[in-house]
Formats: sequence, structure tokens, C-alpha cells
Amino acid sequence: MKILIVEDNFRLRENLVKFFKMSNIVAEEATNWQEALQKTTQTEYDCIILDINMPLMNWKVFLQNLRSQKSDTPVLALTSNSMLDDKVELFNIWADDYVTKPFELEELLVRVKALLRRRPEIIEDKINVKDIEIDILHHKVLKDWKSITLTNKEYLIIEFLSINRWIPKNKTELLEKVWWELEETLNLSSITLEAHISVIRKKLWKDLIKTIKWVGYVIE
Repeated sequence: MKILIVEDNFRLRENLVKFFKMSNIVAEEATNWQEALQKTTQTEYDCIILDINMPLMNWKVFLQNLRSQKSDTPVLALTSNSMLDDKVELFNIWADDYVTKPFELEELLVRVKALLRRRPEIIEDKINVKDIEIDILHHKVLKDWKSITLTNKEYLIIEFLSINRWIPKNKTELLEKVWWELEETLNLSSITLEAHISVIRKKLWKDLIKTIKWVGYVIE
């Protein structure tokens, strides 16, 4: 999982990055809305934390541009108590949630996770690849109509790749997604991931997950 923190206060920004890292969430930084907008054109984030009190921060322009990119990335705004009118407009029209300063880091984490649970990811209930059926709704995989026993990590790897079918995903994306989903400490070891994919291929079909050299893995 990857989020973008848009904050010009160095100390607060660094504290947020460290806190989310400890919570197994990768956080990238931007110090102004122009830099943030550029980053959103290059990377798809799971959530954006946006401080709308920054000097020279035109948060309406930023959010207008973000939505014009057809981005549905949830936005959590950081606001001050003095911005009551802005908060009403912000919450009703622009952002998905907001937190008023000062705030507890744990509350911020809870709100971020709540936004992610609300975000629609599943396009199909079932995805079929040859004789294999990935049942997203019931979290199971069938081969020739028979249920296959998989570990949580094995299933989540298949689910992520099948939801993003035909889109190659690199090792870091897979590790971040699967390990965060299980709320486990990130172990960004490519050997760990390769071992899991090797087992999946043995249990299901050796060509189900294809390796794209120098890129990552894909289900076609």
C-alpha cells in the first residue's frame, strides 16, 4: 500500500512518514500542491493526505486537477479549527474525510484504513483463467471445479494479480499489498515472493502467473 503526504512542515511530514512506515504503509512526500499533482500523474496512490492550511496552497485547484485526471484516490484533509466554512465545503464536495489539528496519529491511521475499505476495488466477483476460477467474493480458488487450499498470502497474490489482469505488477507492489493486507511487518525480500509464486504455480498451473523480465508478474 502506498500513500502520498502533502505537507510543507518538515517535522510533521517526517513524523507522518515514519509513523506510517511503522504501520507497514509506504508513504511518499510532496511539499506543495504542484509537486503533489506531478507525483499523482506518475504514481497511483491508495490515499492522499493533504494539508489544506499550507501557505500558497490552493487546495481547490489541486483537487480539481486531481479529479480531472479521473482519479478516484481517496483524499483525507488536514485542517485547522478556524476553517469551519472551508471544512463544510471540503467534506461535502472535495475530500473523502478530514482531521482537525492537532490530532493523534492513531486516529489518522484509523481514518486512512477506513477510507481504503470504502474504496471499490473489485470489478468482478469471479475471474476465470482457463480452468481456474478466482472467486473474489468468497476468497477461494477453484481448479476444474475443485477448491484449492491456499495460504492467505498465496490467495492475496492471486487476487491482486487477477483484479489487475494484464497489468504487470512489480515485486515491491505485490509485497506491499499482500503484507499490508495481513497487517504483518513488511519483508521486502524478492526471494520470499518468488517462493510463494513458485508454490502457487505448483498448486494451480505453471503458466498462471507469468514473469515479465525486469518488470514483475502478470496474470493474462
